[in-house]
Amino acid sequence: MNRGIPSTYVVGDIQGCYVEFRELLGNAGFREGKDALWLVGDLVNRGPDNVATMRYIMSLPRSVVVLGNHDLHFVAVARGHQRAGRADTLADLLDAPDLDDMVDYLVHCPLMHVDEARRYVMAHAGLPPIWTVLDARRHASEVESVLRTDKLDTFLAGMYGNEPARWHDSLSGISRLRIITNYFTRLRYCTAEGEMELTHKADIEPPGYKPWFTFPRPDQADWTILFGHWAALEGRTGDDRFVALDTGCVWGRELTALRLEDRRIFSVTRRS
Repeated sequence: MNRGIPSTYVVGDIQGCYVEFRELLGNAGFREGKDALWLVGDLVNRGPDNVATMRYIMSLPRSVVVLGNHDLHFVAVARGHQRAGRADTLADLLDAPDLDDMVDYLVHCPLMHVDEARRYVMAHAGLPPIWTVLDARRHASEVESVLRTDKLDTFLAGMYGNEPARWHDSLSGISRLRIITNYFTRLRYCTAEGEMELTHKADIEPPGYKPWFTFPRPDQADWTILFGHWAALEGRTGDDRFVALDTGCVWGRELTALRLEDRRIFSVTRRS
């Protein structure tokens, strides 16, 4: 391919694996200031160097980030609405002098990114099969608008929970915002009607549920959906229209990037 033309690299869940992140970008030929970097969310938590990860991403002029569940969890902990769990590695972030800047950066990130021209959608966990991309963008904006206002703390206080499990247009208040957030940041298994099962993380289907990307979508033929969140898939969906980019770096496996222009995959193994 012509490397004189800017490229777009999409990177899976980094989760504070800064050494691997920089190695991956170097191996892929990423050029700061020229190439675009899209990140599928879960920038932080569970890995060893969250602060360096955040500072580097924030320094890049052509980075696009969608929020993951770990990113929102970090914001909730930082603002006092949740305690860090035993498995969390958020101490370096919480002790950083630029903590407020990192929180502010994240709350201004979207839940989904849409490239109309190339027909790509990026979301951390995916999109429910009951929504078109237009539906999803409209509902994502509901949460995004709250994150950027003085309603942020009210949202964070009510963000956690698995209910409601199924979308209804009549939902309102925090229940509506919670299910929208769960669809974008926690979705793995659901029914054709969009009812989520949020307790299973492996690749074994719970009875009555299937991976969200296996159901027919209202606008399925038109879009390629890029997502992370589901390391157990090991990057495989069986359908080129759904690209799984979380390959479990933080769990000792690989960090993966996709270059959109030629669909080339780059990966590095866990080092740190």
